[in-house]
Amino acid sequence: MVKDTKRDNSDAKILAANIFSRILYKTNFSTTKSNQFLLSIDLLKNSLKRDLLLTSLTRLESTYGTLLENPAEEAFILMQEKGNNLFLFLIKNVCEDFLTKQYGYKVKVNLAELKQALYTKNIVRDTEILFQIPFYSLLDSNAPLFRLIYYPIYNSASASFIEALIDNLVLEISNCAIYFIVLKFSSVYVFRQTLYKSKFLSLRNFERFKNNLSWQTRLKYYIKRPMNLYNNRYEIYLLRTNGIFCQTIYANRAKEIKALGKIPLLTIVFVELNDFLSGRLDEAVYNLTKGVRFTLTSVIGQFIGLVWRGIIDGLKK
Repeated sequence: MVKDTKRDNSDAKILAANIFSRILYKTNFSTTKSNQFLLSIDLLKNSLKRDLLLTSLTRLESTYGTLLENPAEEAFILMQEKGNNLFLFLIKNVCEDFLTKQYGYKVKVNLAELKQALYTKNIVRDTEILFQIPFYSLLDSNAPLFRLIYYPIYNSASASFIEALIDNLVLEISNCAIYFIVLKFSSVYVFRQTLYKSKFLSLRNFERFKNNLSWQTRLKYYIKRPMNLYNNRYEIYLLRTNGIFCQTIYANRAKEIKALGKIPLLTIVFVELNDFLSGRLDEAVYNLTKGVRFTLTSVIGQFIGLVWRGIIDGLKK
């Protein structure tokens, strides 16, 4: 059970309004990224990328705002009990709002199909750290779950840290929405004409991007995520006025290792085995080189010395 919040809802509403206003300003500029890691939104024209980020931000602000209308303790409990469903419906609403705006008429998204998309599965597993903890932090900068994950590196949730978490959440919602749209709606050429950058009008380029994105998403789920859990790391995307950046921060999520599937868990076993063997291998190589050095200096050195002495003695005769 989450403890009573120390910050009343009026403070949380003001803090949320300030943070969402700053992020809204940044969405007008964040159309480029600083690394080669693929994002689903890379497909979109810059103007539509901004529209999608704005849609995600608006829907998220509405969801948090609705929860903040409840008394603080009640808002905590609602988020605890219904966090997964709220997060799924948030993604669904973003997909529908974005598609409706582009098509000009109401588009409905099948929730069951959305839940089966690999990207959706990935981020729903991270509902707590992605969606719930930023909300708890708005209500209480010392929220127990925040401290459980980020302490002692981060003692409390500052406004700038909460903003960074919400930056990441907005981008993940947007990426998830486009990943699903790519899978379900991109077979129509007119759709690609409307939404995607010119270089993705070529079916070959589009399919290459889609395949690379799917491969990267699988690698993230089966390899990168379990390794990050094992190393107490968490990668977040940050919105800045000069682009989108990726940053690694500390996060203690050891309890989630127990919930990993067989293949992700196998990744951790492989890392542990590698750590064990690499230490033993270094020790074995050291002992081997030590033995070789002893052999060269002692045995072979003495043998060469005897031969050399024999040669000298032979020359003396």
